[in-house]
Amino acid sequence: MKKIALIGTHAVGKTTICHELVASLKKKGINAEYLVEIAREAQKAGFKLNEQTTKESQKWILHTQIAREIEFETRPDAEFLLCDRSVLDNYVYYINQFGVDAVLDKMINTHMKTYGFLFKVPINPKFLTPDKVRSVDPLFQKKIDELLEKELIKRKINFQNYPGLEPAMKTILM
Repeated sequence: MKKIALIGTHAVGKTTICHELVASLKKKGINAEYLVEIAREAQKAGFKLNEQTTKESQKWILHTQIAREIEFETRPDAEFLLCDRSVLDNYVYYINQFGVDAVLDKMINTHMKTYGFLFKVPINPKFLTPDKVRSVDPLFQKKIDELLEKELIKRKINFQNYPGLEPAMKTILM
């Protein structure tokens, strides 16, 4: 299975793009699965997010994301898994609030090697709308985006800025 993650700060359109990519792959007869953004499940479970996040919230999100990815990886018929975020995206919210955690850091570095490809989605103001899950503060959104970019570079993680549906499909199918 080839695992692809759409990365970026919150409210930039990753979910929409994931759905478009999965639909495009399925139209080509390719079995593609979609892993939802785990933070939405965390919020439903009562965990705090965004500027009010807790260590417990972020750890739950990270461990749940990894568990769900492993679950999908065991499915013999799935050719592609499109992830609405990578574990690094989620970890950046932890770093922002609490700083680096040595144990989590090692886990994140190891797990990031399991992604076949990362597309970083840039900030698009039209997606920063109230959804009762993510912060609508543009300064917080920008701060997380900059921190993610810094962490990608620091960790020497290869990624490509999302080029649009057709170019992304060409990259995925290479």
